[in-house]
Amino acid sequence: MRSFKLLHKFLFLSLIFVSFSSCSSDDKSGNENEFVGESGINSSESKELWLSLKSTNNDSYEYTIETVSWTGFATSTTIKVEDGEVVSRDFMSTQPQEENPAETEIVEEYLENGSDLGTHESGADILTIDELYSLCFAEYLTVDTDSNLIYFNTTSEGVINTCGYVNKDCADDCFVGFKLTDFTWL
Repeated sequence: MRSFKLLHKFLFLSLIFVSFSSCSSDDKSGNENEFVGESGINSSESKELWLSLKSTNNDSYEYTIETVSWTGFATSTTIKVEDGEVVSRDFMSTQPQEENPAETEIVEEYLENGSDLGTHESGADILTIDELYSLCFAEYLTVDTDSNLIYFNTTSEGVINTCGYVNKDCADDCFVGFKLTDFTWL
């Protein structure tokens, strides 16, 4: 049983490493803090595309940010934005069952909207995509590239979906930033 748990953790860590390795954006496009994602769209182009797309779509959308730890603990937060204002946050966290690690159990879940937005501590911050761009440009794309791997990517239409970094000396749960696993216009 112990060897199964170790194998499960090894496979899980390998999956996380491969997924982050495929998103690394060491390719800079001339500007010191401008990065090109796998989509071929750089950070400045992405921001310009976003401004146009949000106008076309009435600044109404929904996105999900997920996190996964090497221990199997995972979270999912869905933020819904209508006319540029966050209207709801839906959160769930899970962990492997102790008796059957291949299965998960819900640790916490909630839905916030209206006046109760922000009443729970857990979950992704209540941010619009505009605020995620600001956070990305100010906090994540500006870290020292000698000691950190920087990750930046967009959807095929150019909307930011990954921005963050990993310290090169860190071993477990090292990603600082955000990764959207789903984005939908409303």
